[in-house]
Amino acid sequence: MSGRRLVQSIAGFIDYLFAPGLCLACGCELDNAESLCDCCAERLQRVPNPCLYCAQPNPVEGQVCPACLLNPPRWQRMIAPLQYRGLTRDYLQQLKYSEALHLSKTLCRQCFGPFRQCAPKPEVLLPVPLHRERLRERGYNQADEIAILWSREFGIPVERKALTRLRATPSQSGLSANQRAQNVRRAFAYETIHDYRHVAIVDDIVTTGSTVGEITKTLHRAGVEYVEVWALARVYHR
Repeated sequence: MSGRRLVQSIAGFIDYLFAPGLCLACGCELDNAESLCDCCAERLQRVPNPCLYCAQPNPVEGQVCPACLLNPPRWQRMIAPLQYRGLTRDYLQQLKYSEALHLSKTLCRQCFGPFRQCAPKPEVLLPVPLHRERLRERGYNQADEIAILWSREFGIPVERKALTRLRATPSQSGLSANQRAQNVRRAFAYETIHDYRHVAIVDDIVTTGSTVGEITKTLHRAGVEYVEVWALARVYHR
């Protein structure tokens, strides 16, 4: 554990001891630590009628939206229950850039349902990797933190080293969909001793899908047949 992680863990434990029953958003009293009251939980807006493939709102009846019927994505299913806006966006920004690792637990608790209903379950969870330089700089990978929580909840193993990022790609923030796709082209490798056929890629946010699309391509090349994308939040594009 890095020095920053150790300090954060100690600080989190002290907060838990002295304020174990407070809503993280508004401060009202609760029975559970590191949770949200009902009113604040409603501020984490869900995606209405999500498409099975892209997890965007489906404007028609059925599991798949018209856009995905015309142009299916590389992966076979996506689950991303929360809209990337408001409180969800604030918390994910803190999780990603401010070492607020306790928020991964808070957000995961609020959207276990859609993942629990998924059947059959994937054989393994594969967190989207950071390049070693960025991991050394940040000290943690938020996708790892989320995958560990889902692993414990659903009894699915995590392989944190099966996927690797081959090069330190520039940040995707501010890039167009085409630029994002070019940025991550051939940026990943996959290696495991197991012959997995059904896996789930784990990330915090799906924006355009370029990263998970490139990883899916890598997995399919390696013989994985069914790829799901599990994320906490989805950015709207329509």
